[in-house]
Amino acid sequence: MAKRRHAKAPQEHLFVETDGQVYLVKDRGVWRFPRKGEPLPFPMAESRRLDFGADVVHRMTPELDHHPEEWFNRDDLFSRADVVDLVKKAVYMTMPRLVAEVALVRGHDVLMVKAKRGFSRGFWNLPGGFLDFGEPPEVAVKREVEEEIGVDIVLDGLLGVYHSSFPGKPTFTLGFVYRGHTDDTSFRLKVDEIEGVGWFPIHRAVALTRNPFVKWGLSDLFKRFDPPPFDVMRHGLLASRPNHRHGPIVFLDRDGVINRGRRGYVRTPDHFEFLPGVIEAMADLRKGGHRIAIVSNQDAMGWKLVPEKQMRRIHDKMIESLEAAGVEIEEVYVCPHHVLSDCPCRKPRPGLLLAATRDLGGNPREAWMVGDKVSDVEAGVAIGCRTIFVGDAKRRKRFEKELREVKPTALAKNLRGAVTMISSSV
Repeated sequence: MAKRRHAKAPQEHLFVETDGQVYLVKDRGVWRFPRKGEPLPFPMAESRRLDFGADVVHRMTPELDHHPEEWFNRDDLFSRADVVDLVKKAVYMTMPRLVAEVALVRGHDVLMVKAKRGFSRGFWNLPGGFLDFGEPPEVAVKREVEEEIGVDIVLDGLLGVYHSSFPGKPTFTLGFVYRGHTDDTSFRLKVDEIEGVGWFPIHRAVALTRNPFVKWGLSDLFKRFDPPPFDVMRHGLLASRPNHRHGPIVFLDRDGVINRGRRGYVRTPDHFEFLPGVIEAMADLRKGGHRIAIVSNQDAMGWKLVPEKQMRRIHDKMIESLEAAGVEIEEVYVCPHHVLSDCPCRKPRPGLLLAATRDLGGNPREAWMVGDKVSDVEAGVAIGCRTIFVGDAKRRKRFEKELREVKPTALAKNLRGAVTMISSSV
């Protein structure tokens, strides 16, 4: 009988750095990272992990009472023949990449390009690209746009500077995203890089891209439109509160997450029934400094089964019960359109989340979307926030294929489990 081959465990290394100084150990005439398990003369804490397959490098922050000038300056390592390649590779990977992109605005639409190569291959993106050596980002973005689509642009300001890793890569990238415009009406596409170009409303553009900088930049652009390109239905809690609270936002779906779903819809206040442990879980979110916004598709309104006044009475009951338990929510956002509508607010379209982010001055990079439907996850992914799919094992099995494609940040049995994950996240 053939022996089963076991995959060799990766070797684990410690990349210890402070203020540009790297700690290495000498081993048979060359300098390398200390390996996990080897004693070191100082305490430390892990900050990041770089996975190179056969080697895993743990990025460590030491606790020191002095600046270790006797260590190696990271910039000097590349020119040394007595430093192992893994050290040079890891140091190189920790250097930030710099890109500059621009949201060219026409009315309420933005110009998107479809990429032929790179991380965004097959997806839509904002025009732009990597900075050349010594090039300011505002110069780089104009050069990149002219190279990609052959137009001159005017920059109208910086939307934001964003920081993110990318799937499958241990590197991090800084993205400068601008707002701008162009008077050109025809395009000259760079044939080996750009497949197409088109104008899209923001609620479609954020869903078409996989680039987190674009999602976050367009969410910030949406906040700056006055008036906004579309409006959504709100319960009216914000209008009655003179001062806004602060803190990261947790978007919660309603039916199946907060209350029991019901065949034939929740159509009266008497039909509304909190799921076990939900009020306590929401209280824990508030105690942890999170703000809660409820975002709910209500097809029953679209099919004229539940009038708006009746929906407001249902939500009045929910809000009163929560407030009696000391749980204040920011607002309830409702899509009142039926499943066949082409509105911007029916999840998986992200209109409710965009509107809430604008109202609350929220940051999608810090936000969570919790829902029991794949469309909830898709809406959260569209604006670039973290997502949790809620459901028991049977429900997760039912949507296994779709969840594998949309890739929620986490899975939880119920809201209690989701809140535990959110509270323990960094």
